Amino acid sequence: MTADPPTNDRPGRPMTLALAGLGVLAAWTALLPDSVRPENLTALGAVALFAAARLPLRQAVLVLVVALGVKELGVYLVRGFEPYPLAWLYFAGYFAAGRLFLTRTESPARIAGTALGASLLFFLVSNFVSWLEQALPYGYSAAGLADCYRAAVPFYRGTLAGDLFYTGVLFGLHAALSRAYFRAERVAVVPVEAEEW
Repeated sequence: MTADPPTNDRPGRPMTLALAGLGVLAAWTALLPDSVRPENLTALGAVALFAAARLPLRQAVLVLVVALGVKELGVYLVRGFEPYPLAWLYFAGYFAAGRLFLTRTESPARIAGTALGASLLFFLVSNFVSWLEQALPYGYSAAGLADCYRAAVPFYRGTLAGDLFYTGVLFGLHAALSRAYFRAERVAVVPVEAEEW
């Protein structure tokens, strides 16, 4: 008697959902004072990548909505910052990257590369929008745009560190636990020769 082959479309995934829930809890790191954590070090990008890659679509969307909702509400209650609706679109980019590039792979290089790419895209797009909105008066010029990106680099360090760290933790735990205890939740991996980059 052989075990069912692993599949990414099986709806009942308690371990994967629990890991995504841990990621949602880690999203609370956004509420810690800056004296305790590096600026912008959060788990939100990793939660979006992980949920999109390892959960059925409805569950993945629900996990991302809960994580962003918890973070937005918490930031409003703790720091008094108004919710920023465009942030939802930015994290949709992480979600799309996870869905497109990570659903059928356990490759550490591909996972890290996707996290890095999504993080960089977040940095480029969010700061371009910030420049367009003139959140700070950089001026509508190439020099102003360059100043905007330059000023954002310290914040990006925390974003990148959080994305890489939490992505490694979530995907690493999933790979280890699905091999040792939750074999039905293993990823149906595409053979290396069939995988396209």
